[in-house]
Amino acid sequence: MSDTAILEIVELSDGEIVLRPAEGEGEPLMRIRFSEEAAELLRQSRFEVAQEMIDHAITRSKLWQEESDEQAFPATLH
Repeated sequence: MSDTAILEIVELSDGEIVLRPAEGEGEPLMRIRFSEEAAELLRQSRFEVAQEMIDHAITRSKLWQEESDEQAFPATLH
């Protein structure tokens, strides 16, 4: 059995987009909720934007990096 976690990105019925274990148990690891104004501007792209945000958070986070792959990233986001 592998120690690899299977995660999924899901849009909930209230419009919130979450990153959670594929089993769907417990609290989501990450939540994204767009304001009504942002949701209207993004329209059908809302889910794709959320996917990119989650991907960026994961790839920039040291939480999911191997020790040998650690890189220094600036802490300031613009």
